[in-house]
Amino acid sequence: MALNYKSSFLMIIALNLIMIVMYFFFSRLNPDITIFGIDASYFEFCIIGLCLQMVVGTSLGTVCANIFNEISAGTWSSILPFFNFLEYSIGTTLAGAFISSFSIFIALGFTYLIAGFFFVITFQEIMLIFFLFILILISHMAISMLFAAFTIYYQKNSSLVSTLYHLTKTFTGIVFPVSLLSGFPLVLSKSLPLTYGLSTLQSILFSSSVDFRGYLFNCLILVSLSIIIGLIAWFLFSYSLKNAKKHGKCDWY
Repeated sequence: MALNYKSSFLMIIALNLIMIVMYFFFSRLNPDITIFGIDASYFEFCIIGLCLQMVVGTSLGTVCANIFNEISAGTWSSILPFFNFLEYSIGTTLAGAFISSFSIFIALGFTYLIAGFFFVITFQEIMLIFFLFILILISHMAISMLFAAFTIYYQKNSSLVSTLYHLTKTFTGIVFPVSLLSGFPLVLSKSLPLTYGLSTLQSILFSSSVDFRGYLFNCLILVSLSIIIGLIAWFLFSYSLKNAKKHGKCDWY
């Protein structure tokens, strides 16, 4: 269904490219920073976060948005007899991530053409990045499942998804290093899953050798957050669904 909205899909890609071009020219103003002790351009730093946030934004809102679409379209009650929350969440998240991943490949190809910028990575690093990418998707899928439980209970689409997405874009090191933060902004940054995923990804791409201890530690944090948020989401989903059935809300649209 998402692929049928071709104009919307093309607009998303175009806006993402415009954003990347904007940061490319912005990086010309302050060309050099230090990342994990290695000199790099600002564009090299932010392109990783900009590409990753395209998929993170999709996984963060997909489950919640799709369930709200079911409710508003009147198809929610028809899928409930065979509805599996975990299966539905994984399926919709993977579908959304697959579509938004096109933006990543197009963006990286575009940056190679205009800036001659590319990464040289080993097969081992590719496997580490792939596993890390899966953990990042799962952690944000769990958050989307949590928001979906509120959507089922209140029969409304939550604005918290947009709020959390913008907090993630601001405080997780996408456009400036987390090391510049202090006080409450730093505490907020440490509570967001992407902070750990992005810093680990940057360490793999920019460091001369992989810090396996740091990699495993951050992966463990992502797994722990996914389990904790996932269990809370499952409990709230079960409660919200029982409440919807009890009060006859399943046929509201």
